[in-house]
Amino acid sequence: MNYLSDVNLRAILAVLVVRAGGSVEISNEELYDAMTRPGGQHDGFEVNETPTGVRITRRSQAPGDADR
Repeated sequence: MNYLSDVNLRAILAVLVVRAGGSVEISNEELYDAMTRPGGQHDGFEVNETPTGVRITRRSQAPGDADR
């Protein structure tokens, strides 16, 4: 599985928000930083099916992103 539909992304987001305690606050700066990277590159994600669901992994991290 290399592609997640909008429905799948919404479901994954709902699960992650619940895991985070039901609410996640993201600043405009964090959103903008996540959408744009130096040189116009974006991190991207690797999507893999597992026997019980799906694993989503960031392909790379920009310096300073380790704590996000």
